[in-house]
Amino acid sequence: MRKELFAVAALGLVPLALAQAPTVSPTQGNGPDAYAKGQDQAAVNQTVELILPKASALHLDVTTLTFDLTGLDGEGWPTSDPDFMGKMVCVYGLQDQDVKTQLGDNFYNQVQTLPLGTSYSVATWPNVTINGGGTVTAYPPIKLDKDGELVPGSKNYFVCYRTFILQKFSNGTQWDLTVTRNDPDQAQGIQHLYIQDNPCDTFGAATGLYELPNGATLHLVPRNLQAGPTGSRSGNNPERCGYKSWLDDLVVVAVKVNSDLWGKSTANLTYTLATTAW
Repeated sequence: MRKELFAVAALGLVPLALAQAPTVSPTQGNGPDAYAKGQDQAAVNQTVELILPKASALHLDVTTLTFDLTGLDGEGWPTSDPDFMGKMVCVYGLQDQDVKTQLGDNFYNQVQTLPLGTSYSVATWPNVTINGGGTVTAYPPIKLDKDGELVPGSKNYFVCYRTFILQKFSNGTQWDLTVTRNDPDQAQGIQHLYIQDNPCDTFGAATGLYELPNGATLHLVPRNLQAGPTGSRSGNNPERCGYKSWLDDLVVVAVKVNSDLWGKSTANLTYTLATTAW
């Protein structure tokens, strides 16, 4: 009896699937009919058309990206060492100052900036490895060795990294992705913010890492990586991008923590995708 009940329950799922399947009825022609007659064969011609509207689109899941460092404080200080679940990493710098490199026309003559000399290396999509001078475990920053002595350099400035996915769609032949920072009036702004974009199909290619001050606009993807449509780009590397019309980008955001005031500091970013050639 139990087997019969199970069979009935399983069969009950089939009509549900069928009920959700769309149906299509035959198309009726409005123009002149095509007809032909022959003794052994006959042939008629038909034109099939696909008409798509021009479209440029963005999809952002993480509308608020928070660098919450309160976990570096608290009862365990100065050995707090919180677990950020692999979603944020804070590291000491490899240099005392940012390392800047003037880039060429392919990068819109922008200046690449490595915050305190830190950087990242690509791992398995969509993960990155942060290259720095050791992990920050407390705020205010400080480290003590096993003898309770101060570790040299552990009070220095540091940099925190987070990443997220930005999806873009363009059915043109070329596009350009930009970001503009416009902080709220009277708000306490983030002093040092850095950003980089990495399309999934070319993950690991040079795309530049840039400082983004308030009021600035940056081109996030170099000219040689702007080919469209995005659906063909995803299809070129389905292992990373999937078989979809949208193209996933890994956006890396970093903040340098040095002389910031306590509390919440804010930066408002606007991402814009422009299809520049159809």
